[in-house]
Amino acid sequence: MAVFCVSSEVFEQFPDYLVIVLVADRVENRRHVERARTLLAESARLACERWRAIDPKALPEIDVWRRAFRRLGWSASTYQSSVEALVRRTLKGNPPPSINPAVDLANAASLRFLVPIGAHDLATAPNGLTVRASLPGDRFLPLGDGAPEEPEVGEIVYVHDHDVRTRRWVWRQSRTGLVTPDSRTILFPIDAFQGVTAAAAVAAADWLSEQLQSLLGATVQRGLVDLNQPVFDSALGDAIS
Repeated sequence: MAVFCVSSEVFEQFPDYLVIVLVADRVENRRHVERARTLLAESARLACERWRAIDPKALPEIDVWRRAFRRLGWSASTYQSSVEALVRRTLKGNPPPSINPAVDLANAASLRFLVPIGAHDLATAPNGLTVRASLPGDRFLPLGDGAPEEPEVGEIVYVHDHDVRTRRWVWRQSRTGLVTPDSRTILFPIDAFQGVTAAAAVAAADWLSEQLQSLLGATVQRGLVDLNQPVFDSALGDAIS
C-alpha cells in the first residue's frame, strides 16, 4: 500500500528535499509511559546544554528551513518550522509537554537530531498522506476548537485527500489524525534536505525506530522518499521486527 508520496511540483522547487518515512504498526501506546517521558525530558536537557548560548536560527539544521520558507514567501519568524519552534520553547524553559509515548518519542528525536518529525494516526488516513501544493477545497482544522481554515492555493501541505494535516510544510499540524494512546498504526515522516540534514534524519530514524520497537512493541517499516523515488509503498519497506 502506498502510504506516503511527494508531488513533483514540490521537487521542482526543492530537488534536494527528502523524507525518511517510518510506519510503526501494532504500536502499544500505553506502555512505558514514564520511560518515554524521561527520554523527552533528557532530550530537552541536552538541547539546553548544547544550544543555550546560541540563537537557534544560527544552527544550520534550522536555517535550512528558514531559507526554504523565505523562498516560498513566508516570514521565517512568523512561520517557524516545527523543529525551530520546539527548540525555541525548550531554550526558554518551556519544553514540550508529555502527551503519550509515541508523540513523546517523536519530539525527543526531533530535539536530539534537529529535524522535523511528524506523527500521524494512519487509521484516519486510509489513502495515506501526500506532500503537495494546496488546492481549492482543501481544509485545515487547527488544534483545539479553532474554526476550519482554507490554505492559500499553492501552499505546500501534508494532506489526505482534501484534509490538510500540516500547513506550511512543517509548520503546524491539524487536530485531525492526532496520535492518541489508542493509535496502533502511526506514520512518522522525518523531513530533511540532502547535504544539510540528511545524515541527521538517518540518525533520528535509527534512534526512533529502536525506541518504538523496544518500548512500544512496534513493527517498523522504513522508506526513503526523494526526487528519484517519490512514493513510499509500505509493502516495499524494510521491516524491522
